Amino acid sequence: MEKKVNIRRIAELSDTSASTVSRVLSGKVSGVKISEATKERIIAVCRQLDYQPSIHAARLFSRESGIVGFLPVREMFIEDDNLARSIGGVYSRLHTGGYRCLPVVYDDAFVDSKEYLNLFKRQEIDALLVWGAGDTYSWLDELSATGKPFMLLANRYKDYPSVTCDQKHGVAVMTGHCRERGARRFVYVSLTSGDSSDQRREGFIAATQGCEISIVEGGMHISDGIAAAKAAMSFKPDAIICGNDRLAIGVQKALLELGVRIPEDIMLTGGDNIELGQFCQVPLTTFDQMSGLCAERGVDILLGHLKSNTPLSSEVIAPEFHVRASA
Repeated sequence: MEKKVNIRRIAELSDTSASTVSRVLSGKVSGVKISEATKERIIAVCRQLDYQPSIHAARLFSRESGIVGFLPVREMFIEDDNLARSIGGVYSRLHTGGYRCLPVVYDDAFVDSKEYLNLFKRQEIDALLVWGAGDTYSWLDELSATGKPFMLLANRYKDYPSVTCDQKHGVAVMTGHCRERGARRFVYVSLTSGDSSDQRREGFIAATQGCEISIVEGGMHISDGIAAAKAAMSFKPDAIICGNDRLAIGVQKALLELGVRIPEDIMLTGGDNIELGQFCQVPLTTFDQMSGLCAERGVDILLGHLKSNTPLSSEVIAPEFHVRASA
């Protein structure tokens, strides 16, 4: 009876060990040196038998899954434009690097059951990408203490490896642009709490030294901007700087309905460069936090660590600015 074709069978026919076959087929760099002749012999046998390695066999011998988990903060999920761009960057870069992506759902059970550790113990993932880490993500401390590789995207948490945009600078430039055009009274419509929110608020405060300012609590969505517009208008501002484009679009809608001219009466800016901002009644001046590029760089750093054991490190990407009709 013909023997079943598996890694052990390939090893037998190529006169090597199963672990050597696994290392060659995975394509990952390891401390074990394998000669070119041995690699060619293994590949020749695989081609002769039309063999495609089982992912389970690869895990058995290499102790690696070839999969990276992707964990987005659940409150945002796919409707967030920056998250959508990040997902695109993550998937394309992992594919190019020979890895697959496992979407992971964040909820109470994820933390309570220590699923963040169990994913590694079950060899379902080799590393974890965390998008939009919040102030309550203390479970990252345990992940770090156990030596599990992970990378943060969008938000920073403590000094753990991350790739983020300089959002403080993004809002500071928006505010400075309005100052250059004569604004002296500013309202900032803020995001909900978190690292991105803190950075953007800090950028506004730093850029309005010597000006009269007011900070209005906003949120994340267009409806939050509509609700915040009344409080913003009561300050009689020259410019309204919004924490993101969705807030700015909501504020714009409310102002236009009140007969306020933008930018003649009030200048208005946002942040994130979402597509809708280009096509609202008054195209929105904004900045792009380069989510796709941040995701690509985060994956590059993570795969460098997995393949070549290079250290995990952090990077800060510069924003891109778009001056349009609103300011």
